[in-house]
Amino acid sequence: MGWCLYDEKKVDGRLSLYCPHQTTDCPCYKCGYYSKKKPEEMKEINKRLTCIDLFAGAGGFSLGLSHAGFNIVAAVEIDKGTCDTLQANKAKCFPNMLIIERDIRELSGAELLDMVDMKRGELFLLVGSPPCQSFSFANTKNRSLDDPRSKLMFEFIRMVKELQPQAFYIENVPGLFAYKDFFYLLMQSLEECGYVARFLMMDAVSYGVPQHRKRIFIQGARNDIGMLPTFPEPENFDPEALNGSIAKPSRAAVAKKCFQVNGFSKEEIKEVWWNTKFWIMMKKKTVAEKVDQAIIECIAEGMVEILHGKD
Repeated sequence: MGWCLYDEKKVDGRLSLYCPHQTTDCPCYKCGYYSKKKPEEMKEINKRLTCIDLFAGAGGFSLGLSHAGFNIVAAVEIDKGTCDTLQANKAKCFPNMLIIERDIRELSGAELLDMVDMKRGELFLLVGSPPCQSFSFANTKNRSLDDPRSKLMFEFIRMVKELQPQAFYIENVPGLFAYKDFFYLLMQSLEECGYVARFLMMDAVSYGVPQHRKRIFIQGARNDIGMLPTFPEPENFDPEALNGSIAKPSRAAVAKKCFQVNGFSKEEIKEVWWNTKFWIMMKKKTVAEKVDQAIIECIAEGMVEILHGKD
């Protein structure tokens, strides 16, 4: 039994981000969101989990966060066409979103806070996907840090400094990480704003999306909160990677244990790479040690299951 957040009626079904009945006359079909929490609980959580989306595009980042329970209070985007898309979907997807069609370079943090009636430090989460053309490997013609769009990364950092959200999240293409010195500068600048910053590369296919789409993420938590950023563990693997036994654990089981939940710091930028065997980012110097330890743990857990009659 759960709750449809559209009109606060109880509905039967399993926990899902989608309507458990999948019919147009079901109340949850209208909002696409279903929760086991009572509406009053979700509203209270939603009230606290405020978020502003910079370089919002058509709202993909905002949509995912909205489904996760965040209250998207504003989106900043320069392109009129994508702002029109945000407006068209606003009522259904992010009713509290203030759509700001502006060049972020001409928008101050103080002005943005005034627009959403918040004080510096009150915002829970600041997210953004700055333009990737300067970094993308798909850009074979003029991929370069000389591209003015690469400097928009620092506009996001400026907003972090001026807004002082409790946390921030940046998403971009893997090509950004190829510019190691530039990436180090980004991480250092974010730390100087008063944050613990961590990065990690992840692939959408590991989280149930039916395609490989690697992205680099930078996440930060304000120093006074006293928390390390955390990244979600992989959930989905190629069926072949799942095959294994007690004596020889599957690659999936080993990968989950080797996954760096707290990401990596700026000091580790030149020491990590994408491990194509386990499909996660790992530190070169400690790969063998971590894999061996993971295998030992998998075998030990398997033996415990046998002793308890679970195998």
